[in-house]
Amino acid sequence: MNKQRNEISRERIFDAIRAAAPTVTADVKAIQAEAADILRESEFARPDLLADDAADALVQRIEAGLVIGTSCEQIATMDALPNAVDQFLAKYALPKALQVQRIERLQKLNWGSLSTEVDIKNDNTVGLCWAEYGIAETGTFVVHSGPDMPILLNYLPLYLIAVVPRSKILPYMDDYALIANEIAQRGETPRNMCLISGVSGTTDIEGVLIQGAHGPEVLHMIIVEDQ
Repeated sequence: MNKQRNEISRERIFDAIRAAAPTVTADVKAIQAEAADILRESEFARPDLLADDAADALVQRIEAGLVIGTSCEQIATMDALPNAVDQFLAKYALPKALQVQRIERLQKLNWGSLSTEVDIKNDNTVGLCWAEYGIAETGTFVVHSGPDMPILLNYLPLYLIAVVPRSKILPYMDDYALIANEIAQRGETPRNMCLISGVSGTTDIEGVLIQGAHGPEVLHMIIVEDQ
């Protein structure tokens, strides 16, 4: 009896949907033209960047203190990365040890006296990851999870260093949205697409801000020129 009632209710619902369906046939070209007009208008809503070049704008945003808990530097080649990391560790009086993401472009570098296999589950550790993109508008870097990108590498260490290729720094957030859409259309969307814009923070009832409440306390971006 209940099954019969459910089937009747189901048919009534679908009958109502069919009855409410629009009868006007939309012109595809007209819809495309309207969409193009909307996109053109969105250009006027975008905020001005701090520089014409996206990478320079990202650096200036960070150096102006507009990205909480984040610093940055620029290097000319990947070979200069181990020395930049060594100087970062010295700045914070940290041991010469960190967890380096297990990808060839990072693992093949000459890390010298630096240990690159620290257990990030321990306290006060340092992680180093490769960023897929940077975003100048918000001071963001983007990481995609995958077999060689365990997502906890971006959240468990107290200190996180992100290496960002200069050519992959985008002007605006919606520029990355277009790329994410292209990735989805290819059926290659990763399980996690993390956009990290400064360190996390939380405030108690007395208004005391605590940084790094849900991830690293210190972020450092290293922008590398393309080889």
